[in-house]
Parts: sequence; structure tokens; C-alpha cells
Amino acid sequence: MMPHKEIRKLIKIGGGSLGLTLPKPWCRFFKLDETDNVEVISNGKIVITPMKKKKMKALEVKEATK
Repeated sequence: MMPHKEIRKLIKIGGGSLGLTLPKPWCRFFKLDETDNVEVISNGKIVITPMKKKKMKALEVKEATK
């Protein structure tokens, strides 16, 4: 399970924009690379969501038989 909270430092990009980097373990976990897009929602807080959906391993739960 990935950590859900981390403090990141903003970096200056170009003339007036700011950006941040994503930790490498997060990128590996979500299978992100530099060609991928993310959705950024700002509504009192900032939420970044990966746009492409890749197959993630599903955990199959079987009921125990008596």
C-alpha cells in the first residue's frame, strides 16, 4: 500500500508557473511515465488522478467451505 500523504516542495517552471514531482514509488505503483496525463481538480484542495487505466492485479476472495 502506498503512503497517502507526503510533503512535496514546489519548483519554479518557466516564467511564472509552479510544479511538483511525484515520488518514483508512486509512479511505479500507478504505472505512470512522462507520457501519461493526470487530471488535476482544485476545489478547496488539490486532487491529482491518473487518467489512463491499466490493469491492476485483483485480489480474489474465496469463501471457506464448511
